[in-house]
Amino acid sequence: MPATKKFEREKASDERSRSAGMLAREHVAVLVSTLGMRLNRGATAYYRAAWNIGIVEWRLLMTLKSIESLNVSELSDAADIDKAAASRSLAVLADRGLISIEQTRSRGRAAIAKLTREGRDFATRMAEASRKREARLFKDFPTADKQQLSQLLHQLSNALDHADWEH
Repeated sequence: MPATKKFEREKASDERSRSAGMLAREHVAVLVSTLGMRLNRGATAYYRAAWNIGIVEWRLLMTLKSIESLNVSELSDAADIDKAAASRSLAVLADRGLISIEQTRSRGRAAIAKLTREGRDFATRMAEASRKREARLFKDFPTADKQQLSQLLHQLSNALDHADWEH
């Protein structure tokens, strides 16, 4: 990467950190939200460039890799994705031959999504790449800190599930 471009990227990152930092000092939700957006943008760019796949498709593939088959509604819930977005992405994955979708009468009119053999191989390779990306992100974190961060984020997620506000 040319030195000027690297400098510009580092300068933009520093400015982002300072402006997010001002709000994040008083509002943890701003920090968490900002980090989430930055992680999502980076992951989206990576998976598009390296795998020709979007983050929604990635989440669906990783979920199906863990659970053999699900109907579209269950899959969208398990991957925490809007049902319409899940349906659109499942069509993309089916067109690429990575999943199969079967209509079933035994579970109502549900469509069941499953990874194909090619999809399982693809998901396995992507999962390995994901683990490597995460390892690079946390390379300077002691294991205990990473575990504590994970625990705190799960605790925050549970708190959101049981929040006592309406909006």
